[in-house]
Amino acid sequence: MARKYTPVELDLKPVLESHLTEAASCPQCGSRVTQVLGRMGLRLVFRCDKCLVRFFRQRPATSASFL
Repeated sequence: MARKYTPVELDLKPVLESHLTEAASCPQCGSRVTQVLGRMGLRLVFRCDKCLVRFFRQRPATSASFL
């Protein structure tokens, strides 16, 4: 019988309104329809609308403008 694990809750910080329009492609399904949930350190955390996966971009941010 398979075990069902509880999802991990990420400690997310809020982001500025200007960064809420950022987009990234989902690593699981490849969809570009994502929304920004918040930030973890200097990385924006996204949620895919299709498969509901939470992820962050693999390339880091080039500036700290959303601190």
